[in-house]
Amino acid sequence: MITAKDYQKMLEGNQEIVKEQIKGVSDSEMLIQPPNGGNCMLWTLGHLANNLISILGVLGGAKPEGLAGLGRFGYGSEPVSGPETGLMTAAEIIDAYEVLHQAVIEKITPMTDVDFDEEITSFEGPVRRGWMLFFMEFHHAYHIGQLELLRNLAGHTEKII
Repeated sequence: MITAKDYQKMLEGNQEIVKEQIKGVSDSEMLIQPPNGGNCMLWTLGHLANNLISILGVLGGAKPEGLAGLGRFGYGSEPVSGPETGLMTAAEIIDAYEVLHQAVIEKITPMTDVDFDEEITSFEGPVRRGWMLFFMEFHHAYHIGQLELLRNLAGHTEKII
């Protein structure tokens, strides 16, 4: 079983990879579209931040007060295909990501294996908290992997990991 400390390490590693993958990518490069459909880097980054809200919910936390709305990047949302009125910038999204990351870390730090083994209700029905968090980490890592390909599309082809 995954432990709270293991999960915390994964999230901290994720945050570092996200920062590395977006480093040096301009706002216009963030909007480059994959040639055969899909989402640009900005949508993917926003979706990752929005995913932290879901992770926080599984941990029993609430979205921090004053946090910018990330609904534009939620599950099933339309791709960002170019500039939009009111669209968050990458800097605004990464600021939200960092606030949410910190909120998640604060909720997970005191947790024990017993907390992770607790049965909770999810969209799948009753599951163990650790299982749902593991599933959400898989989803998070899936989208972090997309950042590398999107970075390459923007012409940044150096090896990050």
